[in-house]
Amino acid sequence: MSIKESTPLEYIVRIPKYSTIGSPLLILLHGHGGNERDLLLLPNHYLDNWLVVSVRGAYNIGPNSYRWYDVKMFGGKIAINIEEEEMTRKKLIGLIKDISVKYMVDTNRIVVAGFSQGANMAQSIGIGQPKLVSGFGVFSGRFIEEFIPYVNKSDDLKNMKAFLSHGTSDHMLPITYASENKQELEKLGIQVTFSEDGNGHSISSKQVNDFTEWLLSNYWKES
Repeated sequence: MSIKESTPLEYIVRIPKYSTIGSPLLILLHGHGGNERDLLLLPNHYLDNWLVVSVRGAYNIGPNSYRWYDVKMFGGKIAINIEEEEMTRKKLIGLIKDISVKYMVDTNRIVVAGFSQGANMAQSIGIGQPKLVSGFGVFSGRFIEEFIPYVNKSDDLKNMKAFLSHGTSDHMLPITYASENKQELEKLGIQVTFSEDGNGHSISSKQVNDFTEWLLSNYWKES
């Protein structure tokens, strides 16, 4: 069962098979130019007991097409609009808090994951709000240098878990971005699980399976 909700950020809710009370929560964030329906197939039947919330990007750029923040290229280097990213991040933080209360989920089992630009948003929440979420998933993402001042340097990051996946045939964001990201996250003390295959700039079935296994091994418990 899915429910469409409208707040400062629109989102779709997939209610778990049994009860939302005490269930783990998975927040999904689409890539640049996508929408809240893009990642709905990511949580397969193994995650039927999770509350899944897929969120729409904050900025409309066309029919059924949204982004989380603006991006420009300067001298061959990607630069983000950190002010837009910060505004969007604050909205997402508020949304996660509201959903946690509304559906009475297990606040120790909240994971945020995304693809490409959505992956970067998921990571910014993870390394900036380690008391809010316990893990994050990064599909074809990268480490955002502009976000460094917002990183939470507390010991809470040592309890954070991250799942990274990337394809070696990704020509939009080469695999080197994933390697650099892994190194930066490990420097912060974060436990990183890395999944690599020959995929391009998209999410492969192997990456989905690896992500599902990571979720279940780290965040599932018998009720």
